[in-house]
Amino acid sequence: MIQLVLVYCMIQNASVCVEDRPTYLEPMSMSSCMSSAQFVAVDYVRDHPRWQLSKWSCEVDVPRKIPA
Repeated sequence: MIQLVLVYCMIQNASVCVEDRPTYLEPMSMSSCMSSAQFVAVDYVRDHPRWQLSKWSCEVDVPRKIPA
């Protein structure tokens, strides 16, 4: 299973980060994961102005982990 993983960090304190793994009804391909990342990140930052995107990836069968 391919999953989009986005990590957002606070603008005022970059050591405070959260990991977001959006849920989709249909399985994703690697190309759809990569292309949807920018749209999901823009929506999140628009709704959460104190956070910024730190990194993102498309992972295959990797369990959730705590961002560094």
